[in-house]
Amino acid sequence: SPQMVRDSQGNEWLDITELMTLGAGELGDGELLKTESMTLYTALTSVEVMEPRLDMGMLTEEDKIEIAKWDLGRVLTLREVLWIIERLFYCEMTWHSSASLLQTLYMCNYFTVRAVPDSVGCKSAENRSRDVVLFPMIFALGACCLQVWNEYLKENLYAEEDVHFGSQPVEFFNQFSHVQVLGMLDTARLHLTEAKRGADDPRDQAAAAVLLDYLEMRVIWLKALAYLSVDYLIENPGALDQGTWCLRELKAKHSEFLGKSVDPELPVVVAGCFDPKCMRKYPSMAPVKPRPLLTREQSHQAFDALIDDLSLIHPLLQADSVEALINFFTEFASRQPMPLPFVRSLIASIFLTNGIVLLRYSPLVFIKRAISEISGSYVWDVLDSIEREPTQLAARSKRFAQMLGHDSMAALTRVETFCQEAARNLMDWFRIMCQNAPRQRRICLKYLSSWDVLQGDAEELDSWFYMASCGPESRSPEEEAMSPAFNPFWFSSWAYHMKLMTMVCALQTGVRLELYLDYELPLIYGYSAQILQSHFDHLRRMETMIGRKTGQNSLFAKQRQSLDSRQEAVGSQSSWVRRRVSDAGCLLHIGRWMAFVEAQCHLATALWLVSHACDRLRITRAPWARRLQGSSREVLETCRQQEAMESQAVRYALRFRTFSRLNSPTPLTFSGWLTTVGQLDESSAAELLAHASKTLGKARAVLDEGSGKLGLAVDDGWHTKHQELRYVVVANSVALAKLQATAAVMQSPALLVSGSQALAYRQIL
Repeated sequence: SPQMVRDSQGNEWLDITELMTLGAGELGDGELLKTESMTLYTALTSVEVMEPRLDMGMLTEEDKIEIAKWDLGRVLTLREVLWIIERLFYCEMTWHSSASLLQTLYMCNYFTVRAVPDSVGCKSAENRSRDVVLFPMIFALGACCLQVWNEYLKENLYAEEDVHFGSQPVEFFNQFSHVQVLGMLDTARLHLTEAKRGADDPRDQAAAAVLLDYLEMRVIWLKALAYLSVDYLIENPGALDQGTWCLRELKAKHSEFLGKSVDPELPVVVAGCFDPKCMRKYPSMAPVKPRPLLTREQSHQAFDALIDDLSLIHPLLQADSVEALINFFTEFASRQPMPLPFVRSLIASIFLTNGIVLLRYSPLVFIKRAISEISGSYVWDVLDSIEREPTQLAARSKRFAQMLGHDSMAALTRVETFCQEAARNLMDWFRIMCQNAPRQRRICLKYLSSWDVLQGDAEELDSWFYMASCGPESRSPEEEAMSPAFNPFWFSSWAYHMKLMTMVCALQTGVRLELYLDYELPLIYGYSAQILQSHFDHLRRMETMIGRKTGQNSLFAKQRQSLDSRQEAVGSQSSWVRRRVSDAGCLLHIGRWMAFVEAQCHLATALWLVSHACDRLRITRAPWARRLQGSSREVLETCRQQEAMESQAVRYALRFRTFSRLNSPTPLTFSGWLTTVGQLDESSAAELLAHASKTLGKARAVLDEGSGKLGLAVDDGWHTKHQELRYVVVANSVALAKLQATAAVMQSPALLVSGSQALAYRQIL
């Protein structure tokens, strides 16, 4: 019987430890030992039954039998090696798709073996399929994993969402250099070539042929990862061409491999080779969420997409303007399907590593170029002259000599302080575009306040420069030419441009993620149209101001021309950031932005009108809502009809809470929104659809004009953006035409009545 024990506080207890141990020993799988007072509620509050890691140490009898079949010394055939290599490939691609190593590669017992046989890589090995073929290919796989893992350690991505950092590659992969691994693969290639030609069994010959294809792709893949690593590119910029060639070769090799017919019965399963419950060996590194392996088709699709996405590194490093980089990253951020985590991390590292932009530029030089493309180079001309030739500046401009000559260091310091903060915001913006879509939206909304503060600082700096060059006293013609009255918003105009672009990015990402309810779409599209209109008006003001002063920066033209000639002697590709942006070039940049933003504004307006009309007609527009079944749609519609006006106001405030806190543009209030909706309700749904069709026509006309007049023949990202936007516009035009031609819609009574009556009609339905 249990003994009575006394604790340090004098309490007496019955010691049932021995009884519990004996009772637990009699339990079978799935049985629980408990008291009658232990209820289901007690169990749920004391044990997290939904935690998958609780079951990772549990082995069934079937698991134990399967594990017992594993034998490192087993003599393998080529067909068995083929099965292992193929399954490891599925594991690798699943790992690239945000799974943990424990859920993928660690399941292979050959992959995690601690003691490598001494005969590995030896031609005279008795178990040649294992030692000459399997292990060298696993070493190559491990080398690729280390290349990827080293990139993950730069922490460009977030744990759990993109990469699981709980597990690390096994240690013995560090024992072999790339040269040693490639040497062992050469030995494996010779062995497989001999087997392909002289094996007794035709199936072994076929297996050797498939293994040769996997080996060749692994060699090229390892070389590509090495050439395109950030550290290697910094030491050897020419590796970019080598890496690009490897990717093209790998793409061709993989396409050729997929085109071959492989007998699905050719690989032979190796019992016990993979341990699905290997997490019990690494309890501290176990992932939270279960993750099934990708299928053969899914794995090869992921690998093909990985190759295509890595090919983007070449155009990234070949970009010759900040405008082209912005186009590159916005297109990269919106790619569907989303690029794999490794690609997004590598793109972020290549853009910014150790405070160096694109592996060769300082952030301060980069930010000056970014501001110049929107605001012009005038202010930098003045600052360069202050820094290099203050005496000549005083002789040419008495006004600037009086205002800045005696305090030139203060002017330079003030601008440099602003540029450091602006560079931090801009670098973060580019890195945000490398995150997954949900995080893109969250961080964009978070950083809007930073852009708003930066715009305020820029306005103060612009005012200071304006006062430094303008005054009540008369000025000479040369001084008049230098006056910032022609463009008094050098810094703030750029900051406002970036802020508006970030606002649109946040809204567009939300639509892409299908975050909005069906009856919220008119609200989202309407707000987007307002922001895009503000952006277009801002760009038009900039075009007008810079156009007025075109060619009037002659005071510094000769100085900048001599400087530009010295920079061009170094090399055009390495100096584009430092080249001066002419007024004509600045106008070209602004003109391209104007055409694109205006087309976006027309598109958002058209979608706003269509959504409002479909809202009256009870036509579902949201993609996720269209996937709902009939009863679910009815529930959604009932909730919408029962939503009070106060609830709508709260929803509006929450949706645009971040925007309403900004100093500019002027936010649209809920009362203003209701007024706008009231104006739309004065038109019938048919009239709204007709006006939307005309608006889409305007968007097409703007894009056609922009493609023809803005120099889009030279592709710096604009041609692709115009083509993609034009496709969206045309697709919406076709869908709208079908909607207007639908007999059931055209005969609906909702088309023939005013907005308020249409709402009442819908409630009757």
